[in-house]
Amino acid sequence: MDKLFNKGWFIKLSSIVIAVMLFFMVNMDGTPNQPGGLPTVTDSTNILEEVDLNVYYDDENYVLMDAPETVQVTLEGPKNVLTVSEITHPQQELYIDLTGKEAGTHYEQVKYREFPSNVDVSVNPAYVEVTIQERQTVSFPVDVQLQNEGEVEDGHSIGTPTVEPSTVNITSAQGVLEQIDSARSTVDMAGRKTNFEDSVPVVLYDKNGNVLDVNADPPAVEVVVPVTSPNKEVPVRINRTGELPDGVAIESITTDPEVVSVFGPVDVINEISFIDGVTLDLSEIETAGEDSFEVDIPLPEGIESIDPETITVTVDVTVEQEREFTDFEIDVTGLGDAQSIDFIDPEEGTLDLLVSGSSEALNRLEREDLQVTLDVEGLEEGEHDVSLEFIGPQNLKFEQTGTSAIFILSDESTAVNNPSGQQEETDESIDSGSENENTDTDTDTGTGTNSDPSDDSDNEINTETEMNGIEEEEITESEPEDETDSSSS
Repeated sequence: MDKLFNKGWFIKLSSIVIAVMLFFMVNMDGTPNQPGGLPTVTDSTNILEEVDLNVYYDDENYVLMDAPETVQVTLEGPKNVLTVSEITHPQQELYIDLTGKEAGTHYEQVKYREFPSNVDVSVNPAYVEVTIQERQTVSFPVDVQLQNEGEVEDGHSIGTPTVEPSTVNITSAQGVLEQIDSARSTVDMAGRKTNFEDSVPVVLYDKNGNVLDVNADPPAVEVVVPVTSPNKEVPVRINRTGELPDGVAIESITTDPEVVSVFGPVDVINEISFIDGVTLDLSEIETAGEDSFEVDIPLPEGIESIDPETITVTVDVTVEQEREFTDFEIDVTGLGDAQSIDFIDPEEGTLDLLVSGSSEALNRLEREDLQVTLDVEGLEEGEHDVSLEFIGPQNLKFEQTGTSAIFILSDESTAVNNPSGQQEETDESIDSGSENENTDTDTDTGTGTNSDPSDDSDNEINTETEMNGIEEEEITESEPEDETDSSSS
């Protein structure tokens, strides 16, 4: 049996048999049998509702603005023909032909084709109004609309969205184009903590915010919305190593960019005020002029990323000049309230300060911009040799770097903290221990002039001066022995 269906003649024969059977079934339905003859063919009426109406026009230059989508069709004819007509219905068409017509509103008769010739066709309405307008193309910029911006991950911020392409083309009639107010692509940012990158449809709106049923070209665009973690901008500190060649000085050191952005947790970036760890080797600079170096930025601990990761360091080197500041006073720090200092070298605590650098840097240099300090904090009485510290603007060189100051440090509080009676007992202890004849003589002098109050002060100072060679610990330890000796005597 299957082989028969593969034969062409069998399929054709089957089709003829089925058609004949349908013919008799239709004509015999509701018709009394007539003895001795074939059934008669009767007329019938068939009403088709909402039959599609096609409109033909020059769609390259015009746009269909208004036309009915469907019409009603009434068919009258032999019942068997109408039945066959229903079977072949997809081949039948109702249409309006505006080919060659110009823009405007046209009142046209509805035409039809592919209906059987012995069937009467009535169309309702027989004439319809159709409007076409000249086709135009307009470009609209795409606006990215962000929803739920406040619901991104805590501490994160949204950057400026980018769109590719940034415009879309709208092709339609002038009347439609005039209704378009904007083209938008909408992105939901709720819960996002990374960049949004996706294709987003373009929707057209009128001035009231209503969506228009108009297609854009392209229908979707690529949208990128940057989402960044907490960050801030900080400068980069350039450390220096090596020495410049003789006779040249640094005019300026600049970085491009001047600041970099650090990204990471808020508590970490709040502790960072600059990026350290970038070192410039001055020995690589050979002559005066401008040199540029590409350097990598180190990633501080706890920081997620840095932008940019490299910077350009430009060093402008010029011929070295020299300037002198005479009688520059040394600033002494760490001196106690009861301490005094006497300079041996340099005398009077001043020096002729020599500063080297570029001519421009030296010309704008003021005396107040410089400082020479001497730190004496924690030093005991006596003579000391301590290095001076030279402080000034960057890119300057102090010729006296490494110079030290020689001075005597005195403590005026010794006489105040040791009354004269205790000093006498101390002197007697020293005398009983046979320290030396000079000390005995000075002690006798100190105790023999108590009749004059003014002499007491002088004697205390003399005693204090002569005791400078004795450690305070030794004096403290000898006091109990002095008391014992005194009681025994």
